Amino acid sequence: MVHFLAQRPRLRLLAYRLLGSAADADDVVQDAWLKWCKVAEGIDEPAAFLTTQVTRLAVDRLRTARRRARLGAQWLPDPWVEPVEPGEADLSTGLLLLLERLTPDQRAVYVLREAMDLDFAEIAAILDKAVATCRQTMSRARAALKGGARYDWDAAQTATLVQRFAAACDQRDYAALVTLLGAESRLISDGGAKVKSARNPILGPDRIARFLLGVRRKFQPADFAFRMAEINGLPALIGEAGGRTRWVVTLGCAGGRIGGLYLLADPDRLPYSTISESV
Repeated sequence: MVHFLAQRPRLRLLAYRLLGSAADADDVVQDAWLKWCKVAEGIDEPAAFLTTQVTRLAVDRLRTARRRARLGAQWLPDPWVEPVEPGEADLSTGLLLLLERLTPDQRAVYVLREAMDLDFAEIAAILDKAVATCRQTMSRARAALKGGARYDWDAAQTATLVQRFAAACDQRDYAALVTLLGAESRLISDGGAKVKSARNPILGPDRIARFLLGVRRKFQPADFAFRMAEINGLPALIGEAGGRTRWVVTLGCAGGRIGGLYLLADPDRLPYSTISESV
């Protein structure tokens, strides 16, 4: 029990990186715990055993699960609200979305190598594959990610832009919003099955600014306000009204501009929320 509890935070974060879902990550860690209970006394290296079980269970779930994206709608990963240790690898919403391009095996190898800093021999043992196969899988993963938008894993830059973005929204300042957004910026929103949201990405500073100001004016009550929080390891915004969480907004930032804007309004996946009717 002591060995498992010591490993649980690391295992949960690993499962989340692989799945993009906090609930699925908890299920995978619970299943790994059940496997551990059956063989714990005979395990010499608990960390290696548990890492292997969590990875394999997560990969199996990726292979069998239906695609998250609903027909004609967009999908965002769950917000990760736990503190992230200094020096932790990129856990941003933008990166998790980019990882959706990968096959389950590619995602596992990429996460184990880039986020967990394991060597290819260790990865091969976890996945029960040859070292050469894992190296090839990693090369294919990198090729699949090439060309995708990548943002800075930089808390200080993000905090500055988050504060300026919140102020621009509160002041209904179209010009300030446009200035903050990069030329190729995109907004992705996910309202789940209960909240209206844009069915396609919104592209460019002008359209994004108009969308945000229009949605806030039409659908949010007068007491709607942003507060800063740490989400996915970076400064972000939680939009609240009437004591309820209505939005979680995370940003992808680079070069002093906002390139990716991710708006989660799904009441079933918002932290500390009750159901709301519309974005």
